Amino acid sequence: MYGSDDSDMKIVGKKIQPMDESDIEAILYSHESENGNLEKAHSIGRFFADALLEKDGFAYEKNRASDFEARNRSILFAFTADRVLSTFMPNNIIARSAQNEFFDGIRRRDIGLYESVSRSGAFSMYLLCRRRGDGRYTGVGKVYADVLRKPEDANIIAFGDELYEKYFDFCIEHIKNIEFAF
Repeated sequence: MYGSDDSDMKIVGKKIQPMDESDIEAILYSHESENGNLEKAHSIGRFFADALLEKDGFAYEKNRASDFEARNRSILFAFTADRVLSTFMPNNIIARSAQNEFFDGIRRRDIGLYESVSRSGAFSMYLLCRRRGDGRYTGVGKVYADVLRKPEDANIIAFGDELYEKYFDFCIEHIKNIEFAF
């Protein structure tokens, strides 16, 4: 008759409301700010901007304002730094913070270069390259040669690939030594 089967019983209580993405992002942002990761991200972004804009910087191009090839090497570095930050940071909050600091640094210090990076098709063309499993892109040298209007020049293609690898290794070498809190 009456047993202990209570499978038809319902438990009444507060229904848990799911958090929307903006709430989750706000909590994560607050956490990353409190544990110091945002300051580390800003430092990385500034470091990459300095590497591009300071006279003794790794990717500095003296005549980038007047030299088409120098400007495009700077755009290639900006692409590389952006992709490394996007791919190798612990989460999107840290990645976006580092990227924003990097591009804001360029905008504040060299508006002409910033406009070249943001308005030229070169950056977008690099994004269309295929990404390998290790986070590197393939075909960057070919795009570099296309941007320089020398699409069949094997030396320029090889040089573009070499530059990309050099820039990539520089960026990775810097961020791998950063210890992010969890």
